Amino acid sequence: MREVNQHQKVDRRNPIKINALESQNLNFPLHYHTNQYEMTLALGGRGIRVVGDNVSEFDENDLVLVGKGIPHTWISTQSGDQSSQSNIQVIVVHFNSYIFGDELLSRNEFNHIKDLLTLSERGLSFGVDITKNILKRFYQFTLEPDFSTYMNIMEILNTLAESGDYKTLCSDTYSYKGRLDETNKFEAIFNYIQSNYLNKIKITDVATLAGMNDSAFSHYFKKRTRYSFTDFINLLRLNHAAKQIIYKHKNIADICFDSGFNNLSNFNRMFKKWKGDTPLQYRKKQAHLEA
Repeated sequence: MREVNQHQKVDRRNPIKINALESQNLNFPLHYHTNQYEMTLALGGRGIRVVGDNVSEFDENDLVLVGKGIPHTWISTQSGDQSSQSNIQVIVVHFNSYIFGDELLSRNEFNHIKDLLTLSERGLSFGVDITKNILKRFYQFTLEPDFSTYMNIMEILNTLAESGDYKTLCSDTYSYKGRLDETNKFEAIFNYIQSNYLNKIKITDVATLAGMNDSAFSHYFKKRTRYSFTDFINLLRLNHAAKQIIYKHKNIADICFDSGFNNLSNFNRMFKKWKGDTPLQYRKKQAHLEA
């Protein structure tokens, strides 16, 4: 994966950062930003997107605006023959309120943008049509922000706000906001999870990494994600299994065990609850859609 401007800070002096990434496999650590907004455009690829307590599948032309302090990540798995798999292109725009200033956001002309940013505190995903309509604006970004970058962000936010073509992601009751003093610990935990979820992973190992006992860590994890540790691991494994079911000519039992599950009947039950189909039904439907 290639990432540009990875370590550049977003602050009062530099209120914008543009990242460009390209990869066959997205596996970001679950993370959050305490003082900035993030617009992420992912083109091509499939997987799951985590924003606060919302876990959704993403497909091509995925555009999301995430507000301050909301944990988020995009996770795709390698789907088969690497030589035939197209790259996922990602453009990430980080910005803070200093690009507006208090006076602009207090003006009536900016009320719709102000409302959009307020709603982004629960995460927003945008419709495919409006996303396609503004693709060219994302391609106009330069890696080193200049005057046109500021204007471009304003135009994008204006178009998104006026369209109304968006939905909130986090539930009404979700309230966790990341804290600056725990950022490193939080990211270390999820880096470990995402590197090991296909293997046997014990909550004790992750709790030790966080400097907690099992009970305290379970509470810590659920408060921040609204998922139990076990449920979150199973979601990652099911996403991996779904890719294998579509793109690899393996039998379902082998996929079950390769994805970290150790009981085929439980795997089938969880997969049907998640997808609405058994693994075999899902394979047949996807084969028909891809034909």
